[in-house]
Amino acid sequence: MKIEVVATAQQVSEKLTEGKSVVVIDVLRATSVITTALMNGSGPVYPVETIEEAEKLFKKFESGTALRGGERAGKKIAGFELGNSPLSYIPDVVGGKSIIISTTNGTKAIRNSHKSNSLYLVCFLNLIFASRLLAAKVNGLVIVCSGTNGNFSLDDALCAGMLIDEIGKHTEVKTNDLGQIVRSFYCQEGSIPEKLRNCTHLNYLQSIGYNADVDYCLQTHVYDCLPQLRSEGFITL
Repeated sequence: MKIEVVATAQQVSEKLTEGKSVVVIDVLRATSVITTALMNGSGPVYPVETIEEAEKLFKKFESGTALRGGERAGKKIAGFELGNSPLSYIPDVVGGKSIIISTTNGTKAIRNSHKSNSLYLVCFLNLIFASRLLAAKVNGLVIVCSGTNGNFSLDDALCAGMLIDEIGKHTEVKTNDLGQIVRSFYCQEGSIPEKLRNCTHLNYLQSIGYNADVDYCLQTHVYDCLPQLRSEGFITL
């Protein structure tokens, strides 16, 4: 399988993704949130890029059937029911509800990949299951690391490296230069938290009180699911 890795949401182009299978990674925290919401019984999750889009879409749902979630600078958007903490997307809150989500990096990466033939979400939480399914399901892959405000981010890179390595256990993999670097990074000695101890975005989230979110998002093999975009909303395979 040929795998190409893209460093940030801003580097994604229609030419790069059109007609291809794409995985978007935003470990901290959009893809972790969407995966968690779906596994906790939410309806489809609709990613939008702007707050204005979120409000417009929200008005189309009957009262009590949808929730707005997301963040700016890591913090909950004023007026939204939910922020971007996966720990708040519990069954009692999201069960049976459609979710409209807008984040700084993750939903931008999703939007910029809209020309893809199939679009999936991966985080550490679902990576083992996702790697097996993707190895059997697709012939080639573009992995989009969302990054942080246009900058390369170690958390997404490590997740991409692990995904490549896990897919490589099921099929032969060839990857671009960045793919080779992130795979080598993953294969170094040390746990995931140890490798990410100097990650800028991780440290920022901890500094504003999201230590529990970080701990949760760095867990592996928690969920057997693979969110896929269908009719503008994510459901889980």
